[in-house]
Amino acid sequence: MKGMVGVIVSGLLMATIAQAETLVQRNQTVVPHDEDYYKATVRNTELIFTEQNWPFAEHAAGIEQHLQPDYEATFGYRMDAPLYVGLISDNNQIANGFSTQFPHNRQINYVGGASAVDYFATTSWLDTLLFHETAHNYQMNAKDNAVSRSLNTVLGNGTFMTPFFPAIVPNVFESSFMLEGNAVLNESRHGNGGRLYSGRFDALVNAKAKAGHLTPERAYNQTLYFPYGENSYVLGSHYQYYLADNYGLDATNSYFKIRSRYWYLPFVTNAPLRTAIGRNFDDTFDEWAEQASQKAALAVMSEGEPLITSRHFTALNSDADEVFFLASPQDVRAPFHVVLNRQTGDLQKQRSTYRAGELFRHEGETWSMASAYSSPWRISQGLFSEGSYLKDGTRGKVLQGYTSAGKPVYFDVASSYDQPQLYVGDTFYGQVNSGVEVRGDDLYYFVQDGAERTLYRNRTVLYRYQGYYGVVADIDSRGRVLFVANSEHGSALYRVDTEGTVSRVLAEDDIVAARLLDDDKVLAVAIQADYYGYYLKPLQQQEGVPFVRQLRWDTEEGQAENLTRERVSEPVELDRRYHSLTAMRYSGTDLSFSLYSQEDDDATPEDESEDLHGLYNLWINFADPLEQNQVTLFSYRDEDLTKLGGVAYSNNQFFLIGGVKQYWVLDDQLDRETPPEEARNHGLSAELRLPLLQSGYWYSELAGTWYQDYHLDEREPLAGQWRLSRTTQFGNSYLPNKHFGITGYGVDDRDDNSYGGTLSLMTDLPAEFYLGAKGQFSRSNAAPNQFERRGVELDEAPDYIANDPSRVVIPALDDTYYAEQVRFGEASLSKVINLPWYSFKSPVSLRREALHLRYRHYDIDFGGAELELNQAIVGLDFELLLFHRSPLRFAFEYAYTDDDTLTSENSFQLVAGLSF
Repeated sequence: MKGMVGVIVSGLLMATIAQAETLVQRNQTVVPHDEDYYKATVRNTELIFTEQNWPFAEHAAGIEQHLQPDYEATFGYRMDAPLYVGLISDNNQIANGFSTQFPHNRQINYVGGASAVDYFATTSWLDTLLFHETAHNYQMNAKDNAVSRSLNTVLGNGTFMTPFFPAIVPNVFESSFMLEGNAVLNESRHGNGGRLYSGRFDALVNAKAKAGHLTPERAYNQTLYFPYGENSYVLGSHYQYYLADNYGLDATNSYFKIRSRYWYLPFVTNAPLRTAIGRNFDDTFDEWAEQASQKAALAVMSEGEPLITSRHFTALNSDADEVFFLASPQDVRAPFHVVLNRQTGDLQKQRSTYRAGELFRHEGETWSMASAYSSPWRISQGLFSEGSYLKDGTRGKVLQGYTSAGKPVYFDVASSYDQPQLYVGDTFYGQVNSGVEVRGDDLYYFVQDGAERTLYRNRTVLYRYQGYYGVVADIDSRGRVLFVANSEHGSALYRVDTEGTVSRVLAEDDIVAARLLDDDKVLAVAIQADYYGYYLKPLQQQEGVPFVRQLRWDTEEGQAENLTRERVSEPVELDRRYHSLTAMRYSGTDLSFSLYSQEDDDATPEDESEDLHGLYNLWINFADPLEQNQVTLFSYRDEDLTKLGGVAYSNNQFFLIGGVKQYWVLDDQLDRETPPEEARNHGLSAELRLPLLQSGYWYSELAGTWYQDYHLDEREPLAGQWRLSRTTQFGNSYLPNKHFGITGYGVDDRDDNSYGGTLSLMTDLPAEFYLGAKGQFSRSNAAPNQFERRGVELDEAPDYIANDPSRVVIPALDDTYYAEQVRFGEASLSKVINLPWYSFKSPVSLRREALHLRYRHYDIDFGGAELELNQAIVGLDFELLLFHRSPLRFAFEYAYTDDDTLTSENSFQLVAGLSF
């Protein structure tokens, strides 16, 4: 009789002994069958780029020539490994980028930033990525201690981590509040603007300060409080600027090098900050919060009950009759499609499955401007239907509107890597630096020239001011333009008339968007402490022009910290192809432990009759910077107490992705079984996967697996499987909001044939209840034989080597059994309980909990005998937050089974899974 207690220590990926493992994973860096890539070396940087992005690679090469020495000076060291900078093709249209030390010291920069042009308050998207992500590389690569440097010499940037092993990358435990805040600080001092110039950021800090939310517990942790992960960028950047303004920018940046000295206790903050600037975190945070509160007291905030609230913001849009947009008041369910009547002010809303983005109406249909998979091999920006299907002819176009003749006005994604390139139909219009408001045949937009921002109507200048933050809001019937820009205390709504005279039209300092109902009334969006509030407000004209936000490096005294450089491209050659196979290097080690309990068995040899056994998993990984190829050396001890080791290889570069694993049995403990099993000395496991469909929330693929079972050297099952699913999961929903999944499979082994399938369903209910059901049917034409391992396999847990889809998993099963036919059904009910506890002093916090109830029924036909099992399961899930940034789902389950022939009547299971 068996039970399991999992105590898991993982590396930077996912490690859990309670999950099935596929031999190949889909690539999370680039899509399959991407363009050919090339590489070029610039100083200590290797650029990886496509031929289409060659001009942007030359631009990046020019940036890197001065960016690297500038950052070396301010962060206080030179990185110990080359920096891989990926300029990813427009097959991957994503408004994002990321930096990591795994599998290598790298940053991945995507091309889709034109869709976020009104958020970043910057001129160049590519420059923003380079400035921001490279700051992350310098934060994370630091190893200012002999232990980390020595281990790095042997292992590279591996994932041996404290408190159980010396940390090779100590700063991997740093909070996003410090990392993202500092990266925004550094992105904002290159003459390219930056989010520190954004009135929207200032307004949110003011709202948080007024609400008393500027506490270390809320700021330092990745909480589930609004605005979620954005908190780290907004609050973190203002705190970092406070440090730089009071203690010096180089001293502030040196914190990360100093912090890396604490490899043996990489959770500390006070001590390294005290060394860097002479003051600790506790004191400086309190001082900053007090200063922010004093500034917030001067801001005018929106009051009263909003029409509706949303935990996420998407742009407003309108036509002659209505204002329409998406809103998510809870952020755990599908968003509302909101429609506001411009004449009556009546608001209607209904649940929808539009992807987050601005809504557009065209030819009688409504579409969302979004980014999503349009096929298994392409991520597209364009117009998506409510079912998330890409509108024909819109791929690679960030739509801004339609002219009176029906011509689309859009940014071309592929050519907008640097700055948005505006097109009207097929004709290039010009380079702009804001979203475009289309009125008939008139276009309204901003253009950035250095620190000067200019508002245009077509080619005509309407207004100029100093700053980087400015968003066109609407145009009234008299041709007056409403726009959002900085106020002295946040973000405000302004209006410029046809003579170029500007006035402020709302008193509040928290306005981030607005849409006219008529010339005298707007629907205004205010960013507040807990949500975006949508208010109907009358326009009240008053004196006021956009406030000039001047930061320390904009002054004569701070010029030494200003990293503005002339934009000069550096020629690079297109003569070195990037080959992912030869680009593989050591990437990291993942390690997990668990304890395994087993009841004494009379048939077990005395020397093995202990109740508790230690299990382990060790994975040593090699990968290329684009993660298209991976080789893994592995060793583990399984539940049979057998030790295995081997090598695995996977490739996800092409349409057909696959993996193979060669294993050797290092220590065979199968003679403990009854009867003893004859294991093979070594074997192979292989898998091929062909994605068929990924569009409209649907996903489908074909998969084939083959493995040589080490338990019995004659057994070599060959399996085929088809999967189809449709899943929607919005915001911070704990489980899928809607899910339908079906699989069908067939297995051939020694001329025995098994077949079957699975079905899974889930739906959300109000108040964060989730209702689910799933089932499985497996049948074999073989007479069940335990010794020869024939029939449908029943086991307590999935197998690392044998990815057999016909296997039926039964928790608390006391051994492995084989049957002729198995039917399984489950009904489940889950309820999320939101009782968070966040701590600054402790590296462990609690984000939320969930109670789940499950009923399982098994009909098992052994050929000559039948057995029915009923299981009732109650469990409690805890979503912990480790190291202030990494979610850990921790589940404790009790199961009662009404028949103990094959299982224990009462069993407990504890399972954890960690991901960074």
